[in-house]
Amino acid sequence: MSKSCPRCRSQRVVYCHYGKRIGGTVGTVAGAFSGAAASSASGAAAGLRIGMQVGASGGPTGIGAGAVLGAITGAFAGCIAGLRLGQVLDEQLLCRFRCLDCNAHF
Repeated sequence: MSKSCPRCRSQRVVYCHYGKRIGGTVGTVAGAFSGAAASSASGAAAGLRIGMQVGASGGPTGIGAGAVLGAITGAFAGCIAGLRLGQVLDEQLLCRFRCLDCNAHF
């Protein structure tokens, strides 16, 4: 089923993902910071233990790897949560379609 513009009756209509875009971006950034902060103590300690078993130079590398893995995991979880919230905002609150001919949002 194709959607038509209520203003100019054009069939050139696209779906806007404003909520998903914003929600995904904000969720990714917030999740990365939250994951890095939460894992800096526990993830860095676990990375230090694993790195020290590898060798003397593995300790600092393990600390960095633990913090980076925590940030990546947090960013991934935040991105998924942000995308879901953005999808709900798109469906319930924001204009979902844009006409390519007259640029009307509806």
